[in-house]
Order: sequence, then C-alpha cells, then structure tokens
Amino acid sequence: MPQPPLPLERFMTYNIHGAVGRDRRSDPSRVLDVITEINPTVLGLQEVRTGQNGNPGILDIIELRSAGYYTLFLETLTDSQGAYGNALVTRHPVTDHIDVSLEAPPRAYTSSRPPEARRAIFARLDLHGTPVWVIVTHLAVERRFRRRQANTLLDAIDAHTRLEREPAIFLGDFNEWRRPNGFHRNLDRRFSRNVIRRTFPASFPILPLDRIWLTPHFTRHNTYAHKSAAARRASDHLPLVTECSMD
Repeated sequence: MPQPPLPLERFMTYNIHGAVGRDRRSDPSRVLDVITEINPTVLGLQEVRTGQNGNPGILDIIELRSAGYYTLFLETLTDSQGAYGNALVTRHPVTDHIDVSLEAPPRAYTSSRPPEARRAIFARLDLHGTPVWVIVTHLAVERRFRRRQANTLLDAIDAHTRLEREPAIFLGDFNEWRRPNGFHRNLDRRFSRNVIRRTFPASFPILPLDRIWLTPHFTRHNTYAHKSAAARRASDHLPLVTECSMD
C-alpha cells in the first residue's frame, strides 16, 4: 500500500525584540498570541529574554501554555535584565544540538568596542523518522562584523552538516537588506533559493531582514510575512513563515 503523505510543515523565524512591542511595553503574552495564530512546527526566535524576578519570559510562557513544544535557548549575553539570546521552539523531538560561537578573537577588532556576542543553534530534529538539521541565528547590524560572522557560519555548516544527504532549514535575522552578496550566494549553493519577504519595520515593512533557507528535500507551498494586528504590535519585526512538505 502507498504510504500516506507527510503532514505540511510550517517553518517560522521571528525577531521578537525582547518581547517589547511598538508601544515600548514588554509583554511576552502578545508574542505567544502571534505564535499561536501561526501555529508553527519549527520556530526560530531571535532577541529572546528569559524570565527574571518572578516574571516569566516567552519560553516560560510557551512551556506553560502551549503543550507539545520542545525548546532550546542559546544565551548570547547577560545584562541587568537577565539572559538574552536565540531560541528554537519545535513540535519535533530534538536529538542533538551544537552551540556555535560566531565571535572573532579580540585582535580582529579595530575599534575599542567589540560587537555584541553572536551565536548559532545547530539542532538535529526527528521529523517523522527523518533526521533534519535546523540552524537558528542572528547576525550583527554592523556590516564588517556581519561578514566575519557569515564566514564562520559557512565553515560551521560545512563542518557539522552534510546538506547533499541531510534535509536542513536555516532560520534567522540576517540584518541584510542590500542586493544578494557572496554570503547569500554561498548559502544558495548549499541550500536552495532563500525564502524572503519584507518584515521590518512591523508597522510598514520595507526591509527583508529575516530569511529562511531550505535544502531541496523540501517542496515549498506558501511563503508570507504574517501581518496580523497582533504581529504589528508585538515586535518591531513581522514573522516570516514558509509552509513546506518533505519529499
């Protein structure tokens, strides 16, 4: 008998701005409202704040109110407001994960102020019995730092994954709005064409800062920036979503 088709996967990347909305008020519950509207199966989050002083962060709220999600948090810095970084939220079991630092050695910086620490989550998921790599990151705003981080990412992708054999999804805020550059072309060669829509600023999106790359193991059915009223309020970015099936 023929095997039934695998269910549609909904991949999403979302810079939640520390759960601070356009009204400058911190409210992780609003972020969860947006996530619930979309109901992703794999979600990459950037600018995630953990809970502090009894106040729950977005990952605490997801674990309390949304059954069936696995969460991974990768801290990039700690300040007076607590820990801050990237996260992976998924309905599929996580079987392995790697923390990849994108920082260059101190001597690489020509200014006295080094850039904000950046890292990447490399996680292997069990997607209906198939191992799938998911990469989540957030690159620097400053172009010179972003270039160095991009090269480190490419090296890590080549070192840790075998994209010709293993399905993979790359989610993130790449802080890049110019024409395709060498980093994008290298990713296109490793994955397939990237998923891109205008996502920033949320009130009137004009810049495609957030992107998703997929290997050819996936067939893309629909891609959109989620523009609900809740999404326009909850963060300064809109979520980027792509719906796919696995071949």
